[in-house]
Amino acid sequence: MTQIAVLKSRGGLVRAIGLVGLAAVLAATAFAARADDGPLSAPENPDKSGYTLLDPTPDDEMRKFAPDRPTKGFSVRTIDAGHVELETDFVSYTYAKYLGITTRSFEAFDPNLKLGVTNWADLELQFNGLQSQRSFDTETGATVANGTGFGDVLLRAKINLFGNDSGPAGLAIIPYVKLPSSTPVISNGAVEGGLIAPLALRVQDYIITLMTEVDALKNADDGRRYPNFVNLIGVSHPVPGIEGANAMVELFSSAGTDPATPPIYTFDLGANYRLDQHTILDLGLNLGLNRAAPKLQVYSGISVRF
Repeated sequence: MTQIAVLKSRGGLVRAIGLVGLAAVLAATAFAARADDGPLSAPENPDKSGYTLLDPTPDDEMRKFAPDRPTKGFSVRTIDAGHVELETDFVSYTYAKYLGITTRSFEAFDPNLKLGVTNWADLELQFNGLQSQRSFDTETGATVANGTGFGDVLLRAKINLFGNDSGPAGLAIIPYVKLPSSTPVISNGAVEGGLIAPLALRVQDYIITLMTEVDALKNADDGRRYPNFVNLIGVSHPVPGIEGANAMVELFSSAGTDPATPPIYTFDLGANYRLDQHTILDLGLNLGLNRAAPKLQVYSGISVRF
C-alpha cells in the first residue's frame, strides 16, 4: 500500500500527487487494464467493430462487466453496442466538519443509465437522487442551511481509445456536462462540465487505475468559471478465498484555482461482489485527509447490465 508523506503546503501536496501520477503513466507500457474490471479478455476476441445500437453485440461476445463504481475512478470499458446498464447507490451518507460548520447529507438512489452506441462508445445519463442536507453551527447547533430535493443531472459520453476488450493497457476519454436542478443548497444552480481520462494498468493480479480530470466549475463567490483539477490513483485486487469479490483502495485529490474553494484530499476504500456476469453489488467508504474534505462518506449500491 502506498504511504502518503505529510507535506507542509498545499502546493507541495499537489506537486507530489502529480509526480506520482506521471511516474505511473511512464510505466504504462509494462502493464494491463483497469482496476476492479478484472483481467482483460483474451487477444483472440472476435471482431465486434461492426456492432451498433441497432445491431447489438451477441450476449456470448460481450466483454467482462466493468461498472464505474465503487470508488471515484472510472472504468476504461464501454457498454457493448446495443446494450443498457444501470448503476446506482442504494443509499449514501456524508459527514463533514469545517470552519465551525457541521454538515450531514443523505442521498437515496442516483441512477446512472448507460447505452452502448458502438463497440467503442456509449452515452450516459445520471440523475443525482433524492437528497437531504443540513448544515449547522458545531457549537450552538443553530441551522445554517437546510435543503431537500433532487440533485443535478449529468450527461456523459465515454469513448474508449484502446484496451476495451484486450491488450496491455486501457485508455478512455469522458467529456461531460452538468445540468443544474433548481433545488437550493443541494445544487449551485450552474451549468458545469469537463473532461475525464482514466488509464488502466495491470501488474499480475493487482490492477492500477490512474485518472486525471479537468473541470470548468462555478466560482464560489460569483458566476465566473474556474479550472479544477482532479487526480487519483487506485489499486484493486481479488479478495482471497471469495470467488467474485474484489477490494480496492484509492488516493483522490481535487484542487482548483478558485481561492474560495479549498482543495480536497481523500483516501477511499471499496469492495464489490459479482452475483453473476451481469450483476454486481458494492459498498464503499471515503475518508477525508485534510480539514476541508468530508470526514467520511459511506455508501452501497448495485450495477446491472441488460
